[in-house]
Amino acid sequence: MNDEVNDGCKRLGRFDVDFARRTITRISDGAFIKASRSETLIFTLLAESANNTIYREVLLAECWQGKIVTNNSLTVAIKNLRTAFSKIGENKIITTEPKLGYCIRQSALIDDGSHPPKSDEISCEEKNTRPLIEVQPVVTKEKVENSKKIKILTPRICNINVFEIIVGIAFFFATLTICYRFLFFIDTTSVEGLPVIYNGADLPKPVQNAILQNDNSSISRWYAFPINKSCNYYQLFSVSNDHFINYSPTIKQEICSVK
Repeated sequence: MNDEVNDGCKRLGRFDVDFARRTITRISDGAFIKASRSETLIFTLLAESANNTIYREVLLAECWQGKIVTNNSLTVAIKNLRTAFSKIGENKIITTEPKLGYCIRQSALIDDGSHPPKSDEISCEEKNTRPLIEVQPVVTKEKVENSKKIKILTPRICNINVFEIIVGIAFFFATLTICYRFLFFIDTTSVEGLPVIYNGADLPKPVQNAILQNDNSSISRWYAFPINKSCNYYQLFSVSNDHFINYSPTIKQEICSVK
């Protein structure tokens, strides 16, 4: 999923998402939270697909585009969002679907009047017209003395062997890449030329048929993941105009009991 409009806002139910400032604002009273880029994208994806469970693999692929991350990164991001929302009185925004992923209920995006408006509320459009104020740091005598100590200690760091640093960094990224491939099994294949992101196992024929029967020109890619490693029951999503559409019900497959 693209970072929507990088310098704009998007209204999702009773919240405004500001992608430039990375804020999520409650429209009724102007209360807002600060979030990272990935956390902002997670909220946006879940809110756009309200009432649908979004798999952890899909969130990892869409909200950390081009970056190698682990399941723990998603867990931390969800925890940060919940903590931030709880500070403005929103304690049940994100629902966990055990062993599957996360969901935002449509009811959580509807204004129930529990947060009345304030007189100094600022709309999302007004925020875009206001420049960000950069706070200049205060320089104290203590900071100056500390900076001198840092300068004195800096030359000692140069004694470290540069070759050892390069080898260490290369080994770290190689290990991370191997873990990512073999722990999450996220890979890309194609079904008669249609790009599909999947878990690396052969896609069952019913899943391939569902992709071919439902494909159209607006779909940029597909996601196909089994509910668990021991089950052939698949969840199927398409990405159309940066929105997720659930095609799982169109797969002709036996009902799988998830343990």
